[in-house]
Amino acid sequence: MICETMKGAKAKLNHLVRLAESGESVVLMRGSRHVAAIIPISDSDLELISSISDEKAARFWQSIDSGNLMVLKEPKDILK
Repeated sequence: MICETMKGAKAKLNHLVRLAESGESVVLMRGSRHVAAIIPISDSDLELISSISDEKAARFWQSIDSGNLMVLKEPKDILK
C-alpha cells in the first residue's frame, strides 16, 4: 500500500492510477488523516451495477428516502 498526500496526488494522479491498474492500493491523506483511496477494481467488481435496471434502482432509492430500511443478505437481493 502506498500513502500519498492530496497535494502529491494531484501532481501524480496518472502514475497513481497506473499503480492501481497493476494491483497496488493508494491511500490519499490530508495531513495525517486518511481521507480516500485509489484501489484496483475489475469488471466483476462492477457486476451488480450493470444488473440493476433504472426502475429497480429508483424503487430502491425511493424506499430509502421514505425511511424504509432494507436488510439484504446478499447484494443480488436488491434485484428482486
